[in-house]
Amino acid sequence: MLLPISAMLVLPLAAERSNETAKLRIAASQYEIISVLMKNQEYSRVPDEFRKILDLNLSTENEKPLVQATFQVVDGLRQAGQYSTATQIADEALNKLKLSESKYFLMMAKGKVLKDQGRFQEAIEIYRKAQAFAPSGLAPEK
Repeated sequence: MLLPISAMLVLPLAAERSNETAKLRIAASQYEIISVLMKNQEYSRVPDEFRKILDLNLSTENEKPLVQATFQVVDGLRQAGQYSTATQIADEALNKLKLSESKYFLMMAKGKVLKDQGRFQEAIEIYRKAQAFAPSGLAPEK
């Protein structure tokens, strides 16, 4: 009798992992779509495609790849002079993230965008806010 009960407990866990793996694969393909759009200078389409990644609601344990991809998108937009779009994406991602370390890195990216625009006081303010989320492990924000 123990075997069927333990199998029932394992199956939902395997399904959850499989679902999260599928979400990560979708996120990876969305990131590639965004990369192509940026290479083709179709910047106005990037936010809608990026939202599709955020709407996947990846688990907290998978925030790191989301933050890395977001940082690269924001930085690429910054380098292309697409400051408004870069700020929009950073802000939307910041609203979805749960880990302090994740928020820290995106605030730093947003600060670079503001600095490049000559919005120095705002950059200083965002860097000060980032300090509150400085990496101290992977504990969720208090």
